[in-house]
Amino acid sequence: MKKIVLIIPLIYSVFTFGQKNENVNLIQADSTWGKEIIKVPFWFAPKIDYKGFEDIRFAKGWEDIESDGFWVLAFAWDINLKTKPSAKFFEENLKLYYDGLMKVVNEDEKIIIPKTEALFAESTSKKGVTYFTGIVKTFDAFTTKKTINLYVTVESNYCEKTKKYIPLFRFSPKEFIHKSWEDLNKVKLQNNLCN
Repeated sequence: MKKIVLIIPLIYSVFTFGQKNENVNLIQADSTWGKEIIKVPFWFAPKIDYKGFEDIRFAKGWEDIESDGFWVLAFAWDINLKTKPSAKFFEENLKLYYDGLMKVVNEDEKIIIPKTEALFAESTSKKGVTYFTGIVKTFDAFTTKKTINLYVTVESNYCEKTKKYIPLFRFSPKEFIHKSWEDLNKVKLQNNLCN
């Protein structure tokens, strides 16, 4: 029982440490999705050398292995990203992100956490939005304590007003044809984000 009591504050602190502004609202999602705002640079991944905020949303049941929402999440980065991001940008930064996050969440010092792998490809580009698909293979320090494959889509939105790019990431351990993607694809950036 003591271990469970200790884990809950740790998980909560991972996603709230560095929280600065609850009013940041980059994403539209229904009320069933959990929300956290994280300040960038990330305290757990300082090599991601940008400034701004991450708006992250968790599907209901994201920590429940039996749930369709298991490991289903989306996040957007409102950072000082002035150069159009490439597939390589997403690969490199998500490796840093997940390696750092899993290291701080892991409580078992005997576990050697494997390095995150990521592979992305640009699929299409239209009206200031470039689309990417990819896969991230990372260690799940939160629940299974095993390696997990996360299927990923990224919409890289160019904001004319601020002259920067705002990427929206969607993640699921299920392939793109799974029903979890129906809910994930309803998660959008706010309509007035660049107005």
